[in-house]
Amino acid sequence: MLRATNLTKQYPVRGGDGVVHALNDVSLELGDGETLGIVGESGCGKSTLAKLLVRLEDPTSGRVELDGVDLTGLRGRALRAQRRRIQMLFQDPYSSLNPRQRVGSTLREVLAVHRLGGDARGRERRVAELLELVGLGAQLADRYPHELSGGQRQRVGIARALAVEPSVLLLDEPVSALDVSVRAEIMNLLVNLRDELGLSYVFISHDVAMVRHISDRVAVMYLGRVVELGDWKPVLDSPEHPYTSALCAAVPVPNPELAQPIQATVIGEVPDPANPPAGCPFHPRCPRAEDVCRQTDPPLLELRPRHAVACHVAARTAVSQ
Repeated sequence: MLRATNLTKQYPVRGGDGVVHALNDVSLELGDGETLGIVGESGCGKSTLAKLLVRLEDPTSGRVELDGVDLTGLRGRALRAQRRRIQMLFQDPYSSLNPRQRVGSTLREVLAVHRLGGDARGRERRVAELLELVGLGAQLADRYPHELSGGQRQRVGIARALAVEPSVLLLDEPVSALDVSVRAEIMNLLVNLRDELGLSYVFISHDVAMVRHISDRVAVMYLGRVVELGDWKPVLDSPEHPYTSALCAAVPVPNPELAQPIQATVIGEVPDPANPPAGCPFHPRCPRAEDVCRQTDPPLLELRPRHAVACHVAARTAVSQ
């Protein structure tokens, strides 16, 4: 349904020469009714990828296809027509809403722009249906965003995304700005809507536990690249890349006596994306780094069925086995 091919995004450095390498040659696919989890540290390129997928920004190179239609080559009405099919839910439910616009007006505007819902009365009915769909009462249509809780505001954001009846939702850290007590409610709502409406999700998060809960497949990103990709269980339970192992090891274990957490450590800080290291981008922090890692950037190779890894050491180990 959604395919990204060799996506690269570079930003010029302000007041100087050079560029920031935000995204480097990323290729991903999303199937019909599938949830693809994107996980990694802050600054690894997750949100940049989301913006490119919905064409909020243009890639430096590469392409994005939705059911075979190249979104990167569209403009104007043609792009607007395709945007009905792919929508985004933002991280901050307050800043993503117009503070001077009531909830009902926010939803009606979406319907008006895309000429949906029929006449004024039909749009009012549709607004009420959308609010009920996300677990809010129709009476909230007259409220402003500041009169709602964080969870309610995010539900309004979900309703706005669903107003145009999309096929794909990009969920960029959809619960990270919410209180812990309401995160589970929003996550369960998203799962129920996916199953009820037959949606496909790209779920972006730094929280491995959240990604495990909702995803069918997982892509692990580091410094603008995909370093491990595959079905969620082998990637998160038996990771091959040392960075994925470190992410999984950082997840708190509810019962240390019963659980067997993956042990892994990394050293140092994330490199400057304006001056990335030669070779494997993870080698300055990797406890398994070898000479080849400092010289050659490893390609993303399928080491097991439906499990690809960009790691020289993992590739050599797989061949020896």
